[in-house]
Amino acid sequence: MTDKNQFGGNWTEIKISILETYTKQFLTVFKNQPNQKLLYFDGFAGSGDIEVEGINEDEKHTIEGAAIRVLKIDKPRSFNMCYFVEKKKSLATSLETKIKTEFPDKECYVQTKDCNQKLKDLAKFLRSDKGKMFKVLGFIDPKGMQLEWSSLEILRGLPIDLWILNPTSGTNRVLVRKGEIEESWLKRLELFLGMNREEIKNHFYSKRPNLFGDLDVIKENDPINRLHELYASRIAGNIFKYVSNPKILRNNSGSPLFHFFMATNSEIALRIAN
Repeated sequence: MTDKNQFGGNWTEIKISILETYTKQFLTVFKNQPNQKLLYFDGFAGSGDIEVEGINEDEKHTIEGAAIRVLKIDKPRSFNMCYFVEKKKSLATSLETKIKTEFPDKECYVQTKDCNQKLKDLAKFLRSDKGKMFKVLGFIDPKGMQLEWSSLEILRGLPIDLWILNPTSGTNRVLVRKGEIEESWLKRLELFLGMNREEIKNHFYSKRPNLFGDLDVIKENDPINRLHELYASRIAGNIFKYVSNPKILRNNSGSPLFHFFMATNSEIALRIAN
């Protein structure tokens, strides 16, 4: 029996559909450039199948994950190479089996490694003589704050269109109301945002006098959108030239979960993403 991702709701299908639509446009741009090598990189590839909830929580069904949807695209052309990273061994094994069965002729690699390390390896490859032949479409789809800022920084200046799922709701839960964030979470926030803890606290909290003249720590309003605006603005112009408008992905009750957006160095890619 193969393992599968048990994670997602209606927003999962929206996210994958956006990526699939963009992928077709990305490949169309290069349809008349057969000498241009194209690489697809998926940093949290999963098993190839995702079990998602319906409108009612007890209604579950399985959909194809992004990896399989991308591999099925053959027109107007295919990727020359596809590289899938999945840290969980059972999920990686399921994906590799599925790829070998359904796409035996495609050059694909499945690695059971940490996405952050493989992004650094990708950057090193793209700066090599062989790697300079490639343009990359990347997809980073973590459940939480697994993507580290240093892994984004190392991509500076490289020919990558990178779709990123920003876990704004989950990150907001770490930013507790009175600012008394646990040490382990502060360290994770520092790695994720590329900021020190004082900068983080100063951005999301303020001190205001109460009726007795003491200073209370107050969390700023609209923290979920504030999180994405901070993250995207630090990427744009510092790591990549541009970031697209985000698609806010919501759960079945309408609450925001993620901001899904693309970072790129190409104006054409930005227009397509938007």
